Amino acid sequence: MSDNTSKKVDPVIKSKVTTGMRMALSFFVAISLAVFIFVWDGNYITGFNLPNWLGYFVFFPLISVVLGIGVNSLIQQLSCNRIDWSMQYKIIGIVPVGQIFSWGVISILSSLRWPIEGLVQDFSPDDKKALSSGFFGFWIALYTQSIMNGLSQVCPEL
Repeated sequence: MSDNTSKKVDPVIKSKVTTGMRMALSFFVAISLAVFIFVWDGNYITGFNLPNWLGYFVFFPLISVVLGIGVNSLIQQLSCNRIDWSMQYKIIGIVPVGQIFSWGVISILSSLRWPIEGLVQDFSPDDKKALSSGFFGFWIALYTQSIMNGLSQVCPEL
């Protein structure tokens, strides 16, 4: 006698997110943050008397969290047809930790900026620093957002 009971199996969800889409979203976040830190460090934002460290350690991580939640939620919605908010809030906490650590290392070891600043000898010191900050901001944001994009494609269990 055979047992004809069958288990209910959830269908495999075909992701609608392509590699190109993940890359484009990562580049969008990275370029946005690089432009922000370039403008911040180049002193192009005037009228506020704020310490320079706020840009690196408060505003940059805050903007990346806001952009990251939006992009990661979009990726998870397209991948899984739903969003698990608790998972989104857990994984987005990784982003500021890595960014604050990276900016801390760059702040302590300012010689890391020299190769980028050396490319433009005739710029003002503020512009050189802004250019190197934009360079590092781009790569920091690109790596952290790429990792988050991959984690966002994991579909939560029901």
